[in-house]
Amino acid sequence: MNVAGIYIDSLAVHSVWGAAGEISHANLHGNCKSRDMILSLGDNITSLQGHSFSRQGNHKVCSNFLPWIGSNKTWGLGKSEISADHALEFYLVDLFAQLPPETKVAFSLPIYLAPKQIRRIEQIASKIGMQVQGSLTSASALAIGQSRKSQSLSNCFVVEIDGFGLSLSQVQVVGGVAHLLAGKVFPEFSLHRWVLRLSDFIAEKAVLHCRKDPRVKADTDQALFLQAQKLMANIGPRDSFKVVLEEEFWSQEFVITQTDLKRCFAGMVAALKLQISDFVRPKITTHDDIHLALATNLCGVPGLSSLLAQIISGTSYRAHLPEDLFHQSSICSNAMMMARQLWLDSVGASSVVQYQNPIDGIKVLY
Repeated sequence: MNVAGIYIDSLAVHSVWGAAGEISHANLHGNCKSRDMILSLGDNITSLQGHSFSRQGNHKVCSNFLPWIGSNKTWGLGKSEISADHALEFYLVDLFAQLPPETKVAFSLPIYLAPKQIRRIEQIASKIGMQVQGSLTSASALAIGQSRKSQSLSNCFVVEIDGFGLSLSQVQVVGGVAHLLAGKVFPEFSLHRWVLRLSDFIAEKAVLHCRKDPRVKADTDQALFLQAQKLMANIGPRDSFKVVLEEEFWSQEFVITQTDLKRCFAGMVAALKLQISDFVRPKITTHDDIHLALATNLCGVPGLSSLLAQIISGTSYRAHLPEDLFHQSSICSNAMMMARQLWLDSVGASSVVQYQNPIDGIKVLY
């Protein structure tokens, strides 16, 4: 019998599957499959792989649709009009075709989804033939993965980011069971906002250097946006990054340094520090053993890990940073473990019911 863990955020769908008796965490990197969720809308609806965002309007693309599951919001015009439910079904159908027959699946989902939205996602998956065992939050799944190293986590703060917002969760893990104690979502710090800020910063450099704004023409604006997105995904210890903008009869190359990046994001980082501090400070004491778990794509936000370290200074903590944590596969793997556990427990999965849809018991603030 096969089991699968499926993690969905507003940008992509990630999955891991394998035989129930052969689940191993040793080869997560190779087993994890990911696919960006952005649809090009036209005569034929097609998937745009390699694009997490677009500057194009709702009538041309459908992206970042997960937060609107179960709503009446639509993208596109006329025959190409599509809802969030149908957009998600498009990707789940494709994923289902790759799964071995009779695979039991469990979902990991962002904390900002309401219980009725989680149930709707499970209904969509069941309708196309998936054997859904249950769902848990991605924050809980990530914390469960970290607890394997420490047996239990009395106070774990999980930081995630996608196209809807930056999510901060407080999770406690006891005996392998995750309890989501509190959660808060900051839509003003979504990954989209960071990409937009970097894109505008590069455009401002172009205006300063050659008095030409690349945002004036739609094609150049989109190219600039996609390069900013790629740069955000690859920010690391490198000293500088190259950006090239081209139009007919015009070409310009820019070098973006780490100093540029700090200046670009200084205002956002300062504002984010205040927001996170207000959430974290009342929840910690100097006696706590704090664990920080950061999503992989937070590598693209310079200074975030050091910012968090400053906020919890004075306490004992261990940071599970993006450099040593493969975020998507960890979340998928722990959902897969839950699918296996639910399958093995024919009585009703009493051993995992405490973290199945744990969001029911808390108030998530936006």
